[in-house]
Amino acid sequence: MKMIKVEGGCHCGTVRFEAVVDGPEVEVLDCECEICRMTGYLHLIVPDDRFKLTEGQRDTTTYRFGTGRARHIFCKQCGIKSFYRPRSHPEGISIHWHCLDEGHGLTASIVKFDGVYPG
Repeated sequence: MKMIKVEGGCHCGTVRFEAVVDGPEVEVLDCECEICRMTGYLHLIVPDDRFKLTEGQRDTTTYRFGTGRARHIFCKQCGIKSFYRPRSHPEGISIHWHCLDEGHGLTASIVKFDGVYPG
């Protein structure tokens, strides 16, 4: 595997990030929890130290529910959640696969993930 730098962000471009992933083949999680299912979110999990928010820190808002462990981070302008801190992977950041800039060079294999909280 080689390290590949990817970039992405929200719809309006206010929030931007970059990350380094092991590629070019990556595993993307298709979570079955209510919020991911409703939004079509596909998770590319990266370690904290390989993720950097490059623009829009002050232009985000956070939503928490249930246990409050997950921090869902949205652009205040367009409402897109391009990344967030998941409950299921607290040591990492989840990047929304569809929010990566085109031409990233990654190939995804989609894996079902049971993220439904039992409570």
